[in-house]
Amino acid sequence: MKKFFLIGIGLGLLGVLGVLLVNDTSKFEIVSPLVSFKKTQSKIENKYSPYTFENLSRKEFKEGEIKLGAATRFEKNYTTYIFTYKSDDKTISGMANLPFANASFDSSQDKQGKPQKFPVIILLRGYSDRETYYIGSGTEKQANYYADQGFLTLAPDFLGYGYSDWEDQDILLARFYRPVEVLSLIASIESLPQAESQKIGLWAHSNGGQIALSVLEITGKAYPTSLWAPVSLGFPQSVLVYLGEPEVGNIVKEKIDEFSKENDPKKYSISEYFSRIKAPVIIHQGMADELIKTSWTQNLVNQLKSQGLGVEYYSYPGLNHNFNNIKNAAEILRQRDAEFFKNKLKN
Repeated sequence: MKKFFLIGIGLGLLGVLGVLLVNDTSKFEIVSPLVSFKKTQSKIENKYSPYTFENLSRKEFKEGEIKLGAATRFEKNYTTYIFTYKSDDKTISGMANLPFANASFDSSQDKQGKPQKFPVIILLRGYSDRETYYIGSGTEKQANYYADQGFLTLAPDFLGYGYSDWEDQDILLARFYRPVEVLSLIASIESLPQAESQKIGLWAHSNGGQIALSVLEITGKAYPTSLWAPVSLGFPQSVLVYLGEPEVGNIVKEKIDEFSKENDPKKYSISEYFSRIKAPVIIHQGMADELIKTSWTQNLVNQLKSQGLGVEYYSYPGLNHNFNNIKNAAEILRQRDAEFFKNKLKN
């Protein structure tokens, strides 16, 4: 089981599951992710160039609209909705929790009849198997907890999941586009009347941690961020370390080797841009994590602290990658996060 999960997390980093297409009969068709490169392509400008960290940092993300769909859960302090938004011309779905000022559905407006505004936490999940995925998978418990604490939460499914459009069949383009999906969501938060758009935090687990770090580096914004067992290696090491079985790993490695002939991988790697991070960070790491080496996380902590950033680091003896092998352990992490976000976003 561990072997297959290792393969999954590596492919999840690449977005390689985008090569599995579900047809109308729910059968899977394997589509080769190998893409031939034109000899005329420049090393400076090609289809990957828009997604270097430098170019994304200069890109203007225009405000879009977050559309609330069906309500799926009604709680005392919040309601859960399916939401959609646009990233370029692609639709992405997700789970939104909209809190109420009090325990009444009628109290979401202030005395002037204007909607009550709440700080926003964007939640970025780790690897998830498409066959078992559901909207809110990997983020639901955290989102519900933070919404109960008075935060508006948005958890995008990412392209290829939920009701989202399909991701690019090129496994590297699918990977490099992940931060764009989040940056497009951030740019659209202003469209939600209940959102306090100047107070935004990030929560991320595993592969989602790689995306969150990318967003912090690209924007240079001080979004308070919680990282649970983040993938913090640079590219392509963060992919190569999880390749696993040769029949899958060789395809991915060939793709990266081909990419590296025309492109500089460092321009797409979080490890090259840690100095751009300006945000306060809280990091949680299980010491029995079977997928993330504790030395990787410690190195991330050291890198951020060396820049004078506020970093809270908690290590948990015996806890695994998902923090779920010891009863109620994740509750401790959520409590610490809630306090962290309240201090950074509500004061």
